[in-house]
Amino acid sequence: MIGIMRIKACSVALVGLLLAVSLPAHETGFPEKTLKKVFPEATGFTLRKKTLTPEQLQRAEQLSGSKVQRNDNPFSYYVALGKSADGSGTLGSVLLIDVRGPKGAIDLAIGINRDGAVHRVVVVENGDDPGLSSDKFLDQIKGKNVKSALAVGQDLQYSGDSKAAQALLGAVRRGLRLLEAAGSK
Repeated sequence: MIGIMRIKACSVALVGLLLAVSLPAHETGFPEKTLKKVFPEATGFTLRKKTLTPEQLQRAEQLSGSKVQRNDNPFSYYVALGKSADGSGTLGSVLLIDVRGPKGAIDLAIGINRDGAVHRVVVVENGDDPGLSSDKFLDQIKGKNVKSALAVGQDLQYSGDSKAAQALLGAVRRGLRLLEAAGSK
């Protein structure tokens, strides 16, 4: 009897662990708080989804140097709406991207302006190096685009775990390439 109870307890713990690992924090419900952290000036957000071809996914992976994740296709992003300088009513897009760093999972919200430049990166959940969430690091990513190296020691500086920083930056590059493949900026 005790052996069966231990097996049940272990099974419940394993299922809980698997769910925690496989379901990123930002996938539950409409992430308005997260989206507003990226584009606080937005008056609303519209979800868009696009199924990318295997060729588009392969190209995004090759150009970004970051492995495409299972939840990257169909590719989902949010269009940030509000008063824009060009009168279009669109401020940019927000991507929710996951990556596994050397010590744990990192969930990101990446804002991309209409011109394709990074507006802001928000670390939603950080199971890796704490310095990845610092404004000192993340502010360096603002203004970067698909043509930027986005590499520690090249166009960015980071004093923490460089492998963790490279994982985060690879996810940003992947997000930029996926949005480019989706045909939206």
